Amino acid sequence: MAQSREAAIEALLKAGFEQTEIARILRLSENTVSKYSNKKGIKKRILEQSIKQNTAEEDALTSLAHQSKVVRMISEKLAENLSDDMTLDELKQSLIPKGEIDALQKLFTTIKRKELEWSDKVKILRQFTSFLKDEDMELARDIIPHVEVYINLLRK
Repeated sequence: MAQSREAAIEALLKAGFEQTEIARILRLSENTVSKYSNKKGIKKRILEQSIKQNTAEEDALTSLAHQSKVVRMISEKLAENLSDDMTLDELKQSLIPKGEIDALQKLFTTIKRKELEWSDKVKILRQFTSFLKDEDMELARDIIPHVEVYINLLRK
């Protein structure tokens, strides 16, 4: 399905491409790209989304660190009371509560999902650069260094 010109401009801006690169890729004037991005407030929205995403990721990492520390402390306290002569029921009482483990797993999965998203983005960008090499080698030479920088920024 073909994207509209506006949707393509927005997608490329969100992917981190500069307006001059977008104009070259879409074969538009820089003025057209600039007018659209200013008219729709795309740059402002992208910045706001980026800030929200970074804040959410930081919060998730902070929560994961806290939850991990608490689970580790619970484990240490429970281990202090372990002995070889404990009954099965007493041993079961010494397990870390399931709710604590579930919360830790959910936080980890949330953070891990970002890594999967990054690898998907890398795959798409690699496919795009391969396509670009076949279509316009000169343009590919100009864009590929920027794609590599973008990939590394995504990784961080």
